[in-house]
Amino acid sequence: MVSPLWALCCLLLIPFGARAERADTTIADQTYALLPAADLLSRLQRAKEPIHLRATAVVGPLYAPTAGIDTVRASFHFDDVFFFDEVTLNNVVFLAPVQGERATFAGGLSLINAHFHSAFGLRASRSDKHLNFKQAVFGADADFADGDFAGPNSFINARFAGAARFARTHFATAAYFEGTHFAGQADFTDARFTGVASFKDARWNGPASFAGARFAERALFWRTQFLGAVDFAAARADGEVSFNRATFAGQAHFADFTFAQAAHFANATFARADFGGSYFRKEADFSGVQAQTLRFNAFFNRSLDLRRAAIGTLDLHPSTQADSTFAASAQLYLQQAYFDRLRVRWAHVRHRLATADSVSFATLAPAYNSLRHHFLVQGLKDDAVACEIERLDRQRRALSWAAPQRWALELWNLCSRYGTSPLQLVLCILGSILLWALIYRLVPSLQSANGDEHPTFADCIGFSIHAFTRTDPYPWYATGKLKLLATFQTLLGWASIGLLLAVILAHLL
Repeated sequence: MVSPLWALCCLLLIPFGARAERADTTIADQTYALLPAADLLSRLQRAKEPIHLRATAVVGPLYAPTAGIDTVRASFHFDDVFFFDEVTLNNVVFLAPVQGERATFAGGLSLINAHFHSAFGLRASRSDKHLNFKQAVFGADADFADGDFAGPNSFINARFAGAARFARTHFATAAYFEGTHFAGQADFTDARFTGVASFKDARWNGPASFAGARFAERALFWRTQFLGAVDFAAARADGEVSFNRATFAGQAHFADFTFAQAAHFANATFARADFGGSYFRKEADFSGVQAQTLRFNAFFNRSLDLRRAAIGTLDLHPSTQADSTFAASAQLYLQQAYFDRLRVRWAHVRHRLATADSVSFATLAPAYNSLRHHFLVQGLKDDAVACEIERLDRQRRALSWAAPQRWALELWNLCSRYGTSPLQLVLCILGSILLWALIYRLVPSLQSANGDEHPTFADCIGFSIHAFTRTDPYPWYATGKLKLLATFQTLLGWASIGLLLAVILAHLL
């Protein structure tokens, strides 16, 4: 017969046994049921029905190679699950959906070369160490939105067949998407890249959005291909940004982008690009760019390099919020650049043209000529004249004082502002007539045809006009060496009158 005391002890022991099988732990004031990693591996390997985990803490490393797992057939759903140790499911094929939310991987997550035939999600999840999806294949949508990944992140050569969502995701260290292929829509809206962000050789077949994204360090998009529309509106890069040799086959929207460091788009190809309202704090390198339409309604604080660019329509008008496109000391490089249509006013680019690799004026002359041609085509005659004046000014200053061309340009500038100011030329002619009259008055070699009269200053002015124009005979004539001086004035007068007629005709035509 069983004593009452023994029965009571058995009853007391039953709850404690049940608690031992269902041990739990507390993390951040929240209770989690403990689950050995070996049990979860066994379920992943054998289960055919959906696996659901909620508020669970997995203890021990999940290492698929040791467990012999190569295929997971059941769908796997986990919400608010804490993995204490590293999760390694490399080369595993997942035939059903894998959906996680608010999961924490304290030891990191590795799914190298994993294949997901259905949807995959790690929404609002966290990894305290590495996150490695190198060469992973996502056969359907993949959702990493609102994630916080503290360790190195690798999606190198990954393939996304469906939509890829990284909206508001925080990459606390380096993030590598090199060679990654996005076949569907890719959403990086408001994503934050605290470390280096490398998208070298990545390809987007569908639309991509980096609107509002933040790049704290270098952002590398070398040789990337955006075959659909791409949106970088209101993004900010505090490190150097490079899109060298990138291809933008659709609309590229960079409006209100803040480039705090150098921005490189060398040899990039654009269909249509809009940089309206963007701010380039340092160098903006668009050398060798090919584009159908390039709208630069932006602000350039240091320089804009368009050397060797071939652009259909280039718009350099200021944005609606700015009075100018360039800062006071900013420079514009246009050597060997070609534009079908250029939209800009001379006031926005005057004193900006520069050359980076030569001090010779000869390298700048074609750029000035190209600008002048575009102004004339658009009927902006005043802009064309101002452009030509600056070209001649720089040509004049580049010449040595020992060069005869320097003196010719100095005289041309002084007399008529390079033939653009008839009034200045008239005033110069009148001034020279008075100057020669003063010389005739001071030199006693002017004789009267009527006797030994001494010329008055009015007589000298009249003779100066006569010598300048060679009109009808005048009652005074020069003698001695003054005769040579009068002959020189005659030659100068004919040249001045011819120049005046040419300038007047140029203005009339």
